Amino acid sequence: MEDQYLDIIKGRKTATERASFFRELEQDPEQKKAFMAFEKLWVLNNMAFKKSVEQERQKKFRKMWRKTGGGLHLNTWQMLSGVAAVIIATLLVTGAIVVSYQRLVPEILVLNSPKGNISQLELEDGSKIWLNSGSQATVKNYGRGKICVELEGEGFFDVEHNPGREFIVNVGDYSVHDVGTQFNVEYNALCREINVALFEGAVDFRKGDRSLKSDLQTGQMLQYDLENHQLTVNDADLEFVTAWKEGKFVFVNRTMREITKELEDWYDVHFIFNDETIKKDVFSGVIKRKTSLEHLLRVLRLSAEVDYQIKENEDGSFTVIFQ
Repeated sequence: MEDQYLDIIKGRKTATERASFFRELEQDPEQKKAFMAFEKLWVLNNMAFKKSVEQERQKKFRKMWRKTGGGLHLNTWQMLSGVAAVIIATLLVTGAIVVSYQRLVPEILVLNSPKGNISQLELEDGSKIWLNSGSQATVKNYGRGKICVELEGEGFFDVEHNPGREFIVNVGDYSVHDVGTQFNVEYNALCREINVALFEGAVDFRKGDRSLKSDLQTGQMLQYDLENHQLTVNDADLEFVTAWKEGKFVFVNRTMREITKELEDWYDVHFIFNDETIKKDVFSGVIKRKTSLEHLLRVLRLSAEVDYQIKENEDGSFTVIFQ
């Protein structure tokens, strides 16, 4: 059970697995009590021994936890005043103890960005999140101790850095940890790819407790292939990366297939290619996102020399057929 609790606290589980875990806790008061005790002791242990390496902190924590008998037969104050006395003493000496350092049950906010829109959110600590069209972010605020964001799609993060607080962006089984940062994250589960572009500061890209890349430089993009588990780093055109945030489509030597994929996400329209060779045609240009779909298609027709037909479907949606 210890390992399962740690997986939940350290963000190793998917959003679905975590939701299932907490539903089961609500049905089992004894396990809920044990988990809450476990989480509180974990926070205090990390505060007391934060200068120790991760392996040593976990070793100290497991030893403390086992002395509680799994926390099932101790209430919170008995546990803190007895077994965890050494932790409290350390915190008092260092001045590290903070009231309500971390909420046991996080405040949860779900931010959706419908197709054709860009959404923005400012958190209580001053950090800002922008979401691209068709993206979703589930923000879990644990108070001063930790903020976790479950991202699906693409988001730009301007994090108000606080060394006493973790800021984590979870993308599937992987995570991006803030180290005083502005960064862009794109997670495409269908294309099986994660892209992280660093604008300022530093990030740590991880799978579980294992760091995969912690020395990304400003102006670089990390690309992780989820299918082949390959990580590459390249220089990035940062203006191009966040063109969506500035309300622009920026296409630089992009194929028509790549362009239409982005247009599908923005205009909520489906593209069909009667001629497969058109998919490989290359186009460059800058177009405002407020531009109507019909005007944009006319620009593509003139520049890429393709023709198209717009078909309205029974459900009110549209299909664009290139021919």
